[in-house]
Amino acid sequence: MTRIKIPLGIGNLIEVLGTGFALYLIYAASEISDVTFRFLLYLVSWGCLVFFPHCLAHFIVGRLVGIRFTNYAIGKSGIAKIRMPFISAIASKAPLLTVKVDRTSLNAASRGGRAVMFASGAATSMVLPFFAAVASFGRLPMPLTVFLIVLSAANLAFDLYYSPKAGDISRIRTHH
Repeated sequence: MTRIKIPLGIGNLIEVLGTGFALYLIYAASEISDVTFRFLLYLVSWGCLVFFPHCLAHFIVGRLVGIRFTNYAIGKSGIAKIRMPFISAIASKAPLLTVKVDRTSLNAASRGGRAVMFASGAATSMVLPFFAAVASFGRLPMPLTVFLIVLSAANLAFDLYYSPKAGDISRIRTHH
């Protein structure tokens, strides 16, 4: 897949708008009377909270610890590297917004600074989807809320498995 470079300002705007859209869907869902449509809004919000804040967290935390970034890019997920038949096949084809670190500033940052920058994306993708699930309490039938909680827990479990092998957490060890 050819990498498409995106300026930092536009990439950050995409991330902020995607995250804002997720929060708006949670708000809008409470105003919808149709349960199926309300559930779909929570589900789309959940997906947006998995993907959009991820790189933004890297960028914000990285800047706070002195790491600079060069650009965003459309690339592929590292999930394909872990060789899980169905998941790896999808991950190798799906485009993903990534943020590219400036290597000089990464190397100049403290070991702890690098660690929190890399961990921030993974932590954000693991925790924020629970927000959509928790927001659905009392607004969806309990089985649908439980589904969102189980989906969030499965996402957390998958990230805890994947990230140390080929994701953000693995980068902490390779950039010490």
